[in-house]
Amino acid sequence: MSKSEICCKCLLTKGTPGISFDKDGVCNYCRDYTLMETEGEERLREQLDKFRNQKSKYECMICVSGGRDSTFTLWKIVHDYGMKALAVTYDSPFLSPQAKENIEVAIKKLDVDHLYWKYPKNTHFDTTKKHLKIWANRPSSQMIPFVCAHCKSWNFKFYKIARDHNIPLIIFGSNPLETASFKKEGFGGAQTYGSLRNIPRIVGKSFIELISNPSYLKANWLMVLKMYLGASHNTPYMRIRNRNVSVIRVFDYIRWNEDLVESTIKENLDWKKSTEVEASWRFDCRLDYLRRLMYHSVIGVTELRDLFSKMIREGMITRKDALKRLEIEEKVPKNVVLDVLDSFDLKMNDVGLDINHRLIKD
Repeated sequence: MSKSEICCKCLLTKGTPGISFDKDGVCNYCRDYTLMETEGEERLREQLDKFRNQKSKYECMICVSGGRDSTFTLWKIVHDYGMKALAVTYDSPFLSPQAKENIEVAIKKLDVDHLYWKYPKNTHFDTTKKHLKIWANRPSSQMIPFVCAHCKSWNFKFYKIARDHNIPLIIFGSNPLETASFKKEGFGGAQTYGSLRNIPRIVGKSFIELISNPSYLKANWLMVLKMYLGASHNTPYMRIRNRNVSVIRVFDYIRWNEDLVESTIKENLDWKKSTEVEASWRFDCRLDYLRRLMYHSVIGVTELRDLFSKMIREGMITRKDALKRLEIEEKVPKNVVLDVLDSFDLKMNDVGLDINHRLIKD
């Protein structure tokens, strides 16, 4: 890739939706970037103290996927702050075996109660297969989240579990840098799905996608509606519906630090990333391996490239090191991709992927 096709400060390429470059080769995403701010650990302790209750079995609920950030959050909240927690995991049909092993080890070492939940029967798997085939009729970067509608609507169940157990606080360990910047050119990220001012954009773009690909009429629209209403705890609908349950995102208070997160959970909870892929980010969902190829096929950019670009802007990594890491971590083994597709009885050609073979390794 030539220098003229990639930002000279970050790693975003000319295929990134909404990108432009100035005369110095700097992209607008770098020029418009606002550095991440946190409220501080003392403020986090103050917030947690509001929910301490000797009479309650649980003071909080922690959503754990077995990935690095949620596992670190579980460690921090239970070990460092001594909160009485119920750990909850969505048992996705695409949950990585290594993620599941990480969960089991962590809850045992921390001695916390834990429960899995899943959608009835094969509804998640069947809807994902259906949506994937619809998407393949006319691949579009902004409709890739549509394929993952079930996972973007799980907040409804998390809140129900909290209410059923009389838990007043849900704690998330989501990485504040992980929502891809280029999604704002589509429907927006999960934090903006339910925003009232975003409704005209959603309606307009949905209509265009529907006209371009009428197969969307066959989609599971009830699940899609739940995705937009409940993709974030912060949507107006979720705030009104769950006024008695508060939410804390740990990395709104503690600055996210990749090295600290990984070293802490490796040393204390024997945490491991999956051997299936090189990246330690988002390996917990095996479907994400396919999503990476879907984004790259359509726009030539992956969410991992966007994450590294933000880390460069934050001063967490040099551009040179990010490029080296991307060369290794962006790749997905071919056998892993084929295995995920095979679970749907699909082949690479069935989903219309135009793959740069630099992204797949044998």
